[in-house]
Amino acid sequence: MIKKILVSTDGSIGGGNAVRMAAELARDTGAELTVLHVLMHGEPPEALRHMAEVEHLARHQPKHETVGEALSMVGLPANIDDPGFDHEVIHSIGKRIAEAAAAQAHDLGAASVASEIVKGDIADAILDTAKHLDADLVVVGSRGLGRFSGLLMGSVSQKVSQLSECPCLIVK
Repeated sequence: MIKKILVSTDGSIGGGNAVRMAAELARDTGAELTVLHVLMHGEPPEALRHMAEVEHLARHQPKHETVGEALSMVGLPANIDDPGFDHEVIHSIGKRIAEAAAAQAHDLGAASVASEIVKGDIADAILDTAKHLDADLVVVGSRGLGRFSGLLMGSVSQKVSQLSECPCLIVK
């Protein structure tokens, strides 16, 4: 019997398909659903940094008083060249992805929905979270790579399905 489902999403179409499938399964089985987002590594793309600045999603405060800090106090973004800003952008976007997916799952009828944000290698983070939650099922999306590309690049869904201690559903 399925009592706990873990679904991982990156905000992509494939991740959205996985969330929909997991939500429907949780609704139909009465299982608890946890939505997981693994934070990206490195610097966020410039478009995400700009969006975070414009939408006021991240407000990194420099440790020392600077012009950026003074500007942020009056509602303007802090120093976006500070590496801490990148971390805050990545965390803020990740939080929004997880919260939106959890809300979508709830809207689709999943009664018990939680969200988590972790960092690290994506497949390892999914596997670790599944083990920590004692999940009965892991649901992940597939990017739909061709067989040759998938062999060369590998994939998160392949690694999770091979190493998961519980059943894994890959949604296309």
